[in-house]
Amino acid sequence: MNYSNNYDFTRITEFKHLTGQKHPKTTICYEYPQDHKPEKNVPCYPLPTKEAKEKYKKYKKLTKRLKTVIFIGRLAEYKYLKNMDVCVRSVIKMI
Repeated sequence: MNYSNNYDFTRITEFKHLTGQKHPKTTICYEYPQDHKPEKNVPCYPLPTKEAKEKYKKYKKLTKRLKTVIFIGRLAEYKYLKNMDVCVRSVIKMI
């Protein structure tokens, strides 16, 4: 569940719902935003730098050889997809 405006955290994940696990207890994770600092952390979202875009183009070219694989989504397309409907629409356009 995303909480984009009203809380310090941006997302809560309750893992048993992702895995289909049946259990009377649960584990949840709160995600908090933080600034990207190359010496301290790894970005969770693509950073649109010139260097990153060039690297993406090289990988994109390599994927053309794989005829039975479709690369889709935030990491595969190297862009931030805010909502799942955007991702689903991308898949529909590809097939």
